[in-house]
Amino acid sequence: MARPGDLRREPLITAAALWALGSTWYLLSEAVAASAFPNYSYARNYISDLGAVREDALDERSVDSPLAEVMNLGFLHQGLFFLLGAMFAARALPAGRGRSAFLALAVVHAGGNALVATFHSGQQAADGGTAALHPVGAVMAILGGNLATLAVALLLRRHAVARFTRLVGFTLSGIGITSLFALGVNTAVGNPLLFEDGTWERGSVYAITTWQLAAAATVFTKKCSRTGEASAPR
Repeated sequence: MARPGDLRREPLITAAALWALGSTWYLLSEAVAASAFPNYSYARNYISDLGAVREDALDERSVDSPLAEVMNLGFLHQGLFFLLGAMFAARALPAGRGRSAFLALAVVHAGGNALVATFHSGQQAADGGTAALHPVGAVMAILGGNLATLAVALLLRRHAVARFTRLVGFTLSGIGITSLFALGVNTAVGNPLLFEDGTWERGSVYAITTWQLAAAATVFTKKCSRTGEASAPR
């Protein structure tokens, strides 16, 4: 079993800073864009509505976000900072297939966010043949981020870190994947399953951003504790 010192402190601190910045930027972008969107509901509306500007209605809904650029930049920066953080964190994690899988999933998450920010649903997208890219990007971003969280939890199971670290990863990835599944069921049956679409979608996305903030907080907290333990996040 590896000792706490086996996890290098410097790349973990950089990763923590990038993850905290990316998740905070994303959440602020969402809040700012939502504040300018008439009658926007976090419970009912999709997050992607905040990044869309359409002249045509979608699913009988009028979607025209006044600050769409803000939300789309939030998507892009979340994916970018998540990936950069993963690249630094990987330097502190044990080498092997698990680390490679974690990095690959981070790439999927970043790529999905880029697609979500660039392509939007609607008649114009359907006419241009790009309508499928938005939902594909959303699934990539959500699954990639949640599975990356799970991959880290699995990687740390043999390390001398606090049990809380692994518990948070397993719990949040479970919430995120379950929420995505429930959102898919809602879409398939056309009726809310316990919660509205917006709530389930946010459950799947906020599981990722919450993990980023939790990981950052534990790394920074550990850095401020005893030097001999500083390199292992709790």
